[in-house]
Amino acid sequence: MVRIRNINSIHVFDSVARFGSVTKAAHHSGSTQSSVSYHIKKLEADLGVVLFRRTAHGLELTEDGARLASHVDAGLRQIGKGIEEVARRHATVRVALVPMFASRFVSSRISRLQQSCPDVEVVLLNHNNTFVDFPDPRSFADFGIQWGRGNWPKFHAVRLWDERLVAVCSPDYRARLAIGQPADVQRCTLLHVDDKRMWAEWMERCGTTLRAEQSSMMLEDRHFQLSSTINGLGISLFAEWLVRGELASGALVNPFGQSWPTSFSYHLVTPKGAPLPPGAKRVRDWFLKLASETAR
Repeated sequence: MVRIRNINSIHVFDSVARFGSVTKAAHHSGSTQSSVSYHIKKLEADLGVVLFRRTAHGLELTEDGARLASHVDAGLRQIGKGIEEVARRHATVRVALVPMFASRFVSSRISRLQQSCPDVEVVLLNHNNTFVDFPDPRSFADFGIQWGRGNWPKFHAVRLWDERLVAVCSPDYRARLAIGQPADVQRCTLLHVDDKRMWAEWMERCGTTLRAEQSSMMLEDRHFQLSSTINGLGISLFAEWLVRGELASGALVNPFGQSWPTSFSYHLVTPKGAPLPPGAKRVRDWFLKLASETAR
């Protein structure tokens, strides 16, 4: 396989092939005629062929030169396309959000993000709290928001703020099951989206336990969980701030009149490995600053 020692020679050859002139090629590339001539001679020596012939009208490609020129043109176009794609990707930042966090916290603040990073195209993608489980999370998003305890080995996780949980149900469900104290939850259908770890922690904090045969229902996401709770399918745990509107309107009730601290919270998670591109780092820092302001 023939190796070209200086890739510059390929660019110079492309310019001479286009302009049919060493002088014009030198002017176009900001080089000198002697430098252009050197690269052409070096390339011809490396390949062992003549690429140009002199005519009264300038330089013309030989048959070998024309064949090479077609490949060089196609190759440089492909390289240019790749550079453009990479540059565009680095100007686009993909953020993986859990749906309820996106709709109840991020959506009302999008304009502030656009004002802070006007030169970055931010793409907001939904995931059902599974970003940390993706085999290749970087192929989906640059970073994301994940609910949990923050113990994900392949991610840098920053806790956004401390949460307090409320157990909520519909007024009718509370009346039907006569729910008045935490122990009554043992008679309820527990609604959840991942597993029952949050319920187990909540019950322990309340001085009761999760029964092995406890009735439960796992739902696809927190929006579905919320509507199912309002429709009386069972009782749910939510971060307190997420359901303030439903509690205020009476669509949901907090049968115990209080909230509880929890080890669970929203985290900003970044896959370990290659550093974030500058645009993604700016957007991530914006999210962290917003979270800090919110926590205060």
